[in-house]
Amino acid sequence: MIELRKITKDNFGTVLKLKLAEGQNKFVASNIYSLAEAYVELTNSEKPALPFAIYNDDEVVGFAMMQYEKIDADEFLFTNYGDSAVYCFFRFMIDAKHQRKGYGRQAMAKILEYLKTFPQGEVSAISLSYEPTNEVARKLYASFGFVETGHLEDGEMVARLGL
Repeated sequence: MIELRKITKDNFGTVLKLKLAEGQNKFVASNIYSLAEAYVELTNSEKPALPFAIYNDDEVVGFAMMQYEKIDADEFLFTNYGDSAVYCFFRFMIDAKHQRKGYGRQAMAKILEYLKTFPQGEVSAISLSYEPTNEVARKLYASFGFVETGHLEDGEMVARLGL
């Protein structure tokens, strides 16, 4: 059974050892970079990033990170959708040896279930972005109702799921 668990001293090393399949490194930042980014957010933000290990039973099979984000009045999601706050889902990976087992789809369902509890505050949408050439991500996210906005941010397509 897939579940999200906090990053702890017990699973930290395992999360760092997770690997993407060949050719996928261009689609997502490394887990060490992501955890360093989470630390910076923890020490500098009112609402820090939410990193999680993705488990199948008692085995770490992936990593995800999301964050509550206030949207300024001049930003795309506010001006086009009226979003004043969103959960930004900005890291997601399943270890290469665990891909093609349905874990990504199951993990995505758990992540959305979690975010819909508004763990850091109420929002009007969940946003994410991905490399436009990442067809696997595009299809997965669309299957959960994410709609491409047509807006590129840092070269990545922004997609949105209204709540």
